Amino acid sequence: MKVLVIGGSYFLGRVLTMSLSKQWDMTLVNRGHYSMKDYGVLEYILDRHDLDAWQKLPKEDYDAVIDLCAYQKGDIQTVIQSFPGQIRHYILISTVDVYQRQTGLDKDEQHPLETRQFEGETGAYILGKIQLEQELQSLSKEHHIPYTILRPGNIYGPFNYAPRESVLIERAVKGWPLFSIKDAQCTFQLVYVKDVVSAIEKAVEKKAYNTIYNVINDEQVTYSIMNEILKTCQPDVSIEEHSLVEAIEQQYPLPYPVFQEEMESYNGQKIVQELGLSYTPLKVGLSKTYQAFYPVFSQNEKR
Repeated sequence: MKVLVIGGSYFLGRVLTMSLSKQWDMTLVNRGHYSMKDYGVLEYILDRHDLDAWQKLPKEDYDAVIDLCAYQKGDIQTVIQSFPGQIRHYILISTVDVYQRQTGLDKDEQHPLETRQFEGETGAYILGKIQLEQELQSLSKEHHIPYTILRPGNIYGPFNYAPRESVLIERAVKGWPLFSIKDAQCTFQLVYVKDVVSAIEKAVEKKAYNTIYNVINDEQVTYSIMNEILKTCQPDVSIEEHSLVEAIEQQYPLPYPVFQEEMESYNGQKIVQELGLSYTPLKVGLSKTYQAFYPVFSQNEKR
């Protein structure tokens, strides 16, 4: 399998490259912030918005292009119209955030997309992903390139340098108390990074053409559930009960939703039924993530 990965060196891309580079012939195109050459892949350093740089790439045909870092309208058009070789399958990593919010419904792939424009970086991110999905579907027809759109939920796992699960793991490793927020029991959903890698792998190898999949574990999660799992990893860590106000006053990290109005429910079963994806239980995935981050935070503590 010959694939071109746009991105491929940060979190999801890094795990994808590490996991599949031995079985796929992988070429990475990115800005070169983190080299992945040790994994036997070919890397080209360029800015994805540079038309001339794309056109100067060697003419190669790829079974699939996996686009991990398309964020704004025109990003896919630049690739498809400038790439000198043949693309047989285009896979876009989108997000479940594209769905219309606060409908009270379990959001499967048929759920309507958001039509409102939200402010700030989050609003720009959502709008960009919606526009890119539409762009890919249009270009697919025009250039006869089959597509797959994968919509992951909140991804966690090793190499996630975003301040989400890692900030809670750091507290456990360093022996700082974890907070059970007694008045913020909003549930949320996560997906283990290796499950997203598996979803990409299955979409490529099973040629899941012209379809869309949510990639999110149906398991409902709370801060309390995450605390209990982390306590099994670090038995001497204490769990303290606090109100949300107290947690905020003490600058306790709250990387996931805490208010009921933030809660959204997603259905990730279509890809299970059609491609055979299996989701990693949170207890397993979070424990493995803890083990991956432990050396980092324990070493920092020694310093």
